[in-house]
Amino acid sequence: MFDTHNHCEFSCDSKMTLQQAADTAAKLGIGIILTEHWDYEYPTNPEQFLFDRDAYFKKNLPLRSGNVLLGIEVGMQPHLAEKENKVPEGYPFDFVIGSIHMMNRLDLYEVTTYKGLSKEETMHDFLRDSILCAESHNNFDSFGHIDYICRYWPYADKEFHMEENQQEWDRLFKILIEKNKPIEINTRRLEAEAAVKALLPLYKRYKELGGKYCTLGSDAHYTEHVGRRLDVAAAMAKEAELQPVYFKERKMISDR
Repeated sequence: MFDTHNHCEFSCDSKMTLQQAADTAAKLGIGIILTEHWDYEYPTNPEQFLFDRDAYFKKNLPLRSGNVLLGIEVGMQPHLAEKENKVPEGYPFDFVIGSIHMMNRLDLYEVTTYKGLSKEETMHDFLRDSILCAESHNNFDSFGHIDYICRYWPYADKEFHMEENQQEWDRLFKILIEKNKPIEINTRRLEAEAAVKALLPLYKRYKELGGKYCTLGSDAHYTEHVGRRLDVAAAMAKEAELQPVYFKERKMISDR
């Protein structure tokens, strides 16, 4: 099994090295994929979530192996599609996650992003941008953490309710399926029963519409989070009848 979402020295918010992450994964008996942050036009600091790709490969290629692969997480915004599609070009990334970290060009992490917006309005804007990004971006392998926004939004009810935005979710999933893009089951919030209960219908709907594959990722920034709750994610994938996969040299491989 592979943990396909991890951040190390080239992500400014990480507190572990790739060697430490790889050693932890080896002890757990799992493979690992490094997916450093790449976000253009980050509102508080435009350069904060970018890195030197040449330096990345110079440092990390010696550690690459069958169980340690090298990737990137590209934060997607609709107005930056042309630029973001070019990020992986010319570099031997094994895996590219396409993620939504921004909405209305604002950081989903910041509480001010939601000022004056009801949860219903936020869902509209979030899914609109997600759909636009899925339509306009092609150079990614898996669509990252659909529930990233749930970590930070200020509403009392932290969860999605699929039936409230069925049409928009269906549109997003159909685009991903048409492009043969797996969806990530991110383990960050899976300690909460409410999160599992809210997310499982979405993964099942992705399957119902024709989706076949998923990636499993911890989003670890610390060694103690490498591989966390992969068993829960794998169980959710099984219940949703999705096949876990990972990527090597941008090629999909069944993760059994």
